[in-house]
Amino acid sequence: MSEILNEVLAANKEYAENFGDKKDLALPPARKFAILTCMDARLDPAKYAGLAEGDAHVIRNAGGRASDERADRPASPRL
Repeated sequence: MSEILNEVLAANKEYAENFGDKKDLALPPARKFAILTCMDARLDPAKYAGLAEGDAHVIRNAGGRASDERADRPASPRL
């Protein structure tokens, strides 16, 4: 395996082992919010939007745009 893949797999294992109480978070986002943002790897939606795990659905795509037909549909039926 490549070095980066080994690093990602190790980080994922550590994350899963330390998931702890996060497993008890409700499935719908706690703040009843979804954010549509660009998939640019330099952007961290949690940091720039003040989000914690479980706060919101984060949808990332190229350009962070949605067409009108998608904009009026909720990202989650539980929002």
